[in-house]
Amino acid sequence: MSEEEQKENLIPMPSMDWTAQNSMQTSFFSEGRWPKELWWEVFDSAVLNQMMREAIANNPNLHSVEQKILRAKERATVIKATLYPLVNFNADGLWQMVSSHGIQRAYNPDFPKKVQFLNMTLDFSYEFDFWDKYRNLYHSALSLAFAEQAEYDQALLILSATLSRTYFALRANLVKRQIYQDLFSVRRRLLLLNSLRMDAAIDDLRIVLERREAAEQAEQWIYAIEDEIAVDRHLLNILMGKGPDEPIETEYAFPELPPALVIPETLSLDLISRRPDLAAQLWRLESLAQEVGSARAHFFPNINLGSFLGLSSILYNALFKPSSYEQGIEPSIGLPVYPIWDIQANLDAKRAEYQAAVFAYNDMILKSAQDVVDSLVFARAIYGEKEQQEAIVQQASCRLVLAEDRVTSGLDNALEMLHWKEELLLKQLDDINLAYNRYVAAISLIRSLGGGYNSKEALCES
Repeated sequence: MSEEEQKENLIPMPSMDWTAQNSMQTSFFSEGRWPKELWWEVFDSAVLNQMMREAIANNPNLHSVEQKILRAKERATVIKATLYPLVNFNADGLWQMVSSHGIQRAYNPDFPKKVQFLNMTLDFSYEFDFWDKYRNLYHSALSLAFAEQAEYDQALLILSATLSRTYFALRANLVKRQIYQDLFSVRRRLLLLNSLRMDAAIDDLRIVLERREAAEQAEQWIYAIEDEIAVDRHLLNILMGKGPDEPIETEYAFPELPPALVIPETLSLDLISRRPDLAAQLWRLESLAQEVGSARAHFFPNINLGSFLGLSSILYNALFKPSSYEQGIEPSIGLPVYPIWDIQANLDAKRAEYQAAVFAYNDMILKSAQDVVDSLVFARAIYGEKEQQEAIVQQASCRLVLAEDRVTSGLDNALEMLHWKEELLLKQLDDINLAYNRYVAAISLIRSLGGGYNSKEALCES
């Protein structure tokens, strides 16, 4: 296909400048380079880095995609063989009793009744690929191999993003479990104090029932978070290619905030070459374009050259004598005349398949741009919420300190202090959720930018 025909319905990458510039007006973003290949190292977690190495080495899905790459490369090698002459060696023998009424003895009565035919032949055949029929098929197969390589990078990106998110979810849930346990302890104390006040006719049964319900709810949350922690551990093990019940090493304190979010300077310009899913679809488009060229070549003549040389004899002792030598050459040319509409129909079908892939690629372009801007907006919102939540937690902590001082001074009772402690724990839960979502936002942005993938570097490596 001509370059104009290939690009006829392709759309460019939509501009994302407005969202990017709007994000840069906050302190949460900085302008810089694209993510590096081992992008998860920016989180500075030795445990996460080790998990990632194990996942890359052992994950079954990655191994499956690797085999698809190998299969695609071998298929390209098979198709490449059609560009070269085909040489075959044949050796055969035939022992035959000749009929008296057969053509040999009927016209030659002296022809032996029992004969053996011995042949050793080297056959040569070659179809001249003047119209690039086979060359286009070879390049199509190569493009599919490159597409499979890009699919591997896409699978690796999904794996690394999923593992990172699950790892930080596990660490956040471990912190939340401790908060839930503290909250359960506080609510149990409140229940006890209110029960004593009810016995002293200071409080009524309604308050005690409310406190009992709150304590049971906190205990319910503990059961739920234990289930989430177990699921996180199971998923991490599966991603690393292990059994779900394998022990997992992890840090129990939630990490510091992730680094500042980076927006590449050439966001709209280079996103196509930085996302492996887009690169894979581009290679498929290239493959289909080559198939269109191969289908068009069927309109032109097939020019073939065949030849053979070898030895032929009816006597064993004469097979290797110079007089048994034989050779031949067979040039041929073939041109489709009628019916020819089947070739045109096949060509039109290939063109339609290519255009369908183009529109699928256009859809991926739009969704990729949406993925990036959604990640930027989500990150901006989460980082802003987290800053506000930190201030809220700080104020709640100050209130608790004041309440404790008033209890110590005899100005308030323990109920007031426990109430503020309960409020602080609930706000800490919101804070840890937002802290985890910060990591989710960072990982989502890196994933939407293609991780450390670069189609130009990947092509050079291939």
